[in-house]
Amino acid sequence: MPFVTFALVLVAALPWYAPPSVDVLTKSITFSNKGATLHGTLYLPLTNHPVPAVVVYHGAAEPLASTPLYMHLSRGLPQLGIAVLLFDRRGSGASSGTNNVSYETLADDGIAGANALRVMPQVDAARVGYWGISQGGWLATFAAARDSRAAFAVAVSAPLTTPEVQMEFADSNHLYALGYARADIDDMLEARKMWTGYLRGTNTREQAVAAIGKIENKSWYPYMYMPTVAQLKGADQSTWVTQMDDDPFEAVNKVTIPMLFILASNDPWIPIKETAAKLRAVCATHPRMSYIVIPDLNHLMMPAPVPEHMEDASPEAVQTETPDSAAYFMVLSNWLAHVLDVSVQ
Repeated sequence: MPFVTFALVLVAALPWYAPPSVDVLTKSITFSNKGATLHGTLYLPLTNHPVPAVVVYHGAAEPLASTPLYMHLSRGLPQLGIAVLLFDRRGSGASSGTNNVSYETLADDGIAGANALRVMPQVDAARVGYWGISQGGWLATFAAARDSRAAFAVAVSAPLTTPEVQMEFADSNHLYALGYARADIDDMLEARKMWTGYLRGTNTREQAVAAIGKIENKSWYPYMYMPTVAQLKGADQSTWVTQMDDDPFEAVNKVTIPMLFILASNDPWIPIKETAAKLRAVCATHPRMSYIVIPDLNHLMMPAPVPEHMEDASPEAVQTETPDSAAYFMVLSNWLAHVLDVSVQ
């Protein structure tokens, strides 16, 4: 891009400019999995030896490689000598396919990316692993259990509950943060129960229609990640039915590689207490698995107040948010440096 090139020339011409210690090459990467062609960018530190690499999994609302949420990885980790692969999720940006697939398929997309890196001479094939945030943290967990060649994994803000349990928790907190009464929360939970019960075949469509119809005209309903009566689909057409009962805790029990879970104490979107309790039990018998709950941060590792954060959950807001916690950055970089045996160049 001419503007970027021109800007770099101007910076290099300044009398106080000094070249960086680590040059980073950006390289376009294309790989395929289960009917989708995925397009991404590899941020590769230029060294005289193969480097470890991180494949990044997306949050549910942040499917593009260009999302600011992932910028701290592509800018920061190469300075530690770690390559970073960002790619557009299937069905988004430059990647083909559809996102209406299981979490296992999405996890396998990232594994395909890891395999594409492993054949590159600049990458150490024995030190390729995964990082994911929110839904991406689930995918990183699934990948850690599914990829026999994975070297490590990091899951940020990923609960060890099924997606449906997580959404019941998040939607309840969302209504609470917005100031609605307990009756609204109960009506929402009943509608979720009837909706998912219809998908599972444990109650009728009529019961789901009645419960959803009771609340679909409420001002808060569009924020609940649920269908209206007109949008209600059967199990044979619903994406949610392929995802809602996936249990990441089952995958955790299969993980044998080093894995870090990073959680935030002020996160209303996921059940931190339940997740931390499960991790305490697992870590007691899994010496290479660890977790940390960082104080006063939200779901995206930002020190934002809870009510304001949950109110401003629009796609436009999500596209501008990015981690800004020094504690999160230190925890992540220290753990990766230890596990991958890297240091500042």
